[in-house]
Amino acid sequence: MKKFIPIIASVACSVILTTSIHAATEAAPTGNKKSVQPTTGTVKKLVTGDNACYVTLVDDKGKRYNLSANFSICEQEKTYLNKKVRLTYKVGNVNSPECQGRLPCNKTQRVSLISKMDVIGAGTKTTTLPALGTVKKITNGDLLCYVSIVDDRGKQHELGADFGICGQEKAYLNKKVRLTYGLANVNDCQSAEPCGKTRQEQIIQNMELVK
Repeated sequence: MKKFIPIIASVACSVILTTSIHAATEAAPTGNKKSVQPTTGTVKKLVTGDNACYVTLVDDKGKRYNLSANFSICEQEKTYLNKKVRLTYKVGNVNSPECQGRLPCNKTQRVSLISKMDVIGAGTKTTTLPALGTVKKITNGDLLCYVSIVDDRGKQHELGADFGICGQEKAYLNKKVRLTYGLANVNDCQSAEPCGKTRQEQIIQNMELVK
């Protein structure tokens, strides 16, 4: 009987080890799969939240998305609600969920935000781009440099710009500038990763300080 005890113990250890390996394999994540953000869809709801403007969007396949956007998007609810739009994203800082609504809160997280929405099939009406304005914010995004401009009438514009503009933030921030635009090919994929698809967009090519 004593001869069988080591054998039984060895078999039991093998079973426990095998079970542990299977459990660890099942519990392990299958990889850092990135959620795909839609580039087009119909806006169903816009809600101003504590950390961002929250957008409910339905894509062409009927899939519903709950997305975060710049607060300025919610201010244009009448323009976008129930309209099909093309989305532009940029990475920005928002309050961490750990804040639980407490302000001020020094904990933030970087998330992808909708910075711009263009209504698709809006007819021949084109968006008038400002020629002059005061630079309020410059952000380096995945696809473009993004510039917040306030024109002489106090209207705020969220504009795409050449990456070289972001490299001169100190020269332009809070300064009045004259803007020069040009057509550029911008990545038109469902994520920031290149996919071979591009679209043409008017972006700021040059900014000249106005004295």
